[in-house]
Amino acid sequence: MLVAYILVATCITILLGFPIAGALGLIAGVIMIATSGTDLLLIFIQRTYAATTSFPLLAIPFFILAGNLMNVGGTTERIFEVAKLLVGRVRGGLAYVNVIGSMIFAGMSGSAVADAAGLGVIEIRAMVKEGYKAKFAATISAVSATIGPIIPPSIPFVIYGSLANVSVGALFLAGIIPGLLMGIGLMIAIGLQAKKLNLPVSQGVKFGSEAWNTVLKAIPALALPPAILIAIFSGVVTPTEAAVLATAYAFVLGQFVYRELTWQALIDTVWESGRQTAQVLFIISMSAPFGWVLIQQQVPNQILQALMKLSADPIMILLIINLVLLFLGMFLETIAIMIITYPILAPVIGAIGIDPIHFGVIMVVNMMIGLVTPPVGLCLFVVSGIAKVPIAEIVSELAPYLFAMVVVLGLVTYIPGFSMWLPQLFGFGLIK
Repeated sequence: MLVAYILVATCITILLGFPIAGALGLIAGVIMIATSGTDLLLIFIQRTYAATTSFPLLAIPFFILAGNLMNVGGTTERIFEVAKLLVGRVRGGLAYVNVIGSMIFAGMSGSAVADAAGLGVIEIRAMVKEGYKAKFAATISAVSATIGPIIPPSIPFVIYGSLANVSVGALFLAGIIPGLLMGIGLMIAIGLQAKKLNLPVSQGVKFGSEAWNTVLKAIPALALPPAILIAIFSGVVTPTEAAVLATAYAFVLGQFVYRELTWQALIDTVWESGRQTAQVLFIISMSAPFGWVLIQQQVPNQILQALMKLSADPIMILLIINLVLLFLGMFLETIAIMIITYPILAPVIGAIGIDPIHFGVIMVVNMMIGLVTPPVGLCLFVVSGIAKVPIAEIVSELAPYLFAMVVVLGLVTYIPGFSMWLPQLFGFGLIK
């Protein structure tokens, strides 16, 4: 019964408008006092402090800053132009460009919101200019942005790695193939819609020397994703150090190569990145005592027993977990869901033999779908503001793309090789 009280109280508190971090901390503090008096508040303080002192978490502010610097420094526009060269000539070409641009940018920022807010501005403006409906352009920009945290680097993978105590590098490798599958799935959905919606054929595709010049200008930006991955997986740098290098590289590109990063823009970007980092770390710090309370009250064990009573079949248990995560994604913020549910689900996945790296990919794909499901899909709000289109109109276009994303989630869930092949190839120790 206590399990239900904790989970219901948490959801209600968040839905009533409490900040997510405040809701987690409040529930944890109240339960500690109610069960053991004020003595446990010392543990509250200790857990809060310890949660933010993990070295891998240093990657978060730097990946956030790197993504923001690329958005204001001209990098995103070069990425879009190169993607346009690749597929801009076919019917619905700019919709494909939108997805491919997001797949490239995913290897730089690790943030779906950074993708939607940065590339989204360029993509939506270009698509509307070519004759696409604003609501369609906004929809494609929102769903393609979800690829960002699946293809490495990835802020959610950094957070999950800290929660699950697994290698962030292994998680990065595990996300590559699922991220590519997500892009392919969205492009198949676009292709099926292209004739039905009579999507435009791009008239602004460059040819010859002009196209070559576009590629040359983009090479410094395109070099960053492979450089990050090679540096990490060759052992030269850790993911955290790679985030620092990505930030420095983004600054050099914007300031000295593309010369679009002004000093005032730099100051504003650093300030905004600091604000975003504080939000994320505050949630993480408050989640630590909340997670301790869940374990102390044996909530994970009770959840495990309840699921095992429903079914002992791993296939059914994974289906139930996916349905729960997709439902929570409709109402709660990504990081909050991950932090709230992982301590509960960790013994469940252990009991049915799911590798924590594989489950990390399942969880992140679920969270990304949540970013484009109403009523609280953050990417929907971002692109709605950019395109000046009501969210209801964007939601009306979502169905085929959400279906494609759910199909990819099913493939990733039930075919572990999509997630596990690359980590195994690089020799990461995995459970049998």
